[in-house]
Amino acid sequence: MTKKFITVLFLIILGSSSAFSQKLNVGLKVGSNFATQKLSSIQGVESIAGYHIGGFVYFKLPFLFGIQVEGQYSTQGSEFQVNQIINKNNLSYLNIPILIRNDFGPFNFHFGPQFGLLTDAKLSVNGVKNNFKNQLLDRDFSFVAGLGVRLPENLGLTLRYVKGLSNISDTNILNAETKNTMFQISLKYSIIKWGKKKKDK
Repeated sequence: MTKKFITVLFLIILGSSSAFSQKLNVGLKVGSNFATQKLSSIQGVESIAGYHIGGFVYFKLPFLFGIQVEGQYSTQGSEFQVNQIINKNNLSYLNIPILIRNDFGPFNFHFGPQFGLLTDAKLSVNGVKNNFKNQLLDRDFSFVAGLGVRLPENLGLTLRYVKGLSNISDTNILNAETKNTMFQISLKYSIIKWGKKKKDK
């Protein structure tokens, strides 16, 4: 049900952009994640490196801001020790950020909600992986804030902070709170750049 809602919402936003937008960009993005988690029952949680890959649609509204919708496959999680044994949460999500974006020359500031759908979850104990997806909820909700800069050749660079707002642990199974957090650095490439140009008087 959640997947259908996000798909319909994405199509509505994309369809309405052609009628009301002054500028439309469509492209791809890829980058690194530096992820960790807030684990209520464990201290000394450390970050792990992951990656994200996906695409984006940006349309400038006839106001001061625009809307950027993304879809990205993301690997994230955390590392911690229990009784001196190294444990590592390896999670994979399909993340859908829906962001308000303000441009200032070549720079932009963007913020908004992110909806996540869990695709895989493995707990690695001393290198031995076990699936524990059934102990987690299949959705996540986060707040996103970031800065971007436009580069030559249709390229762009983005630095972003993603703060998990919801407990992803299934409280019917785990009596603990788990929240995702990560920094992202992304390189993006605009495939389609469409905009309304003013006619010279």
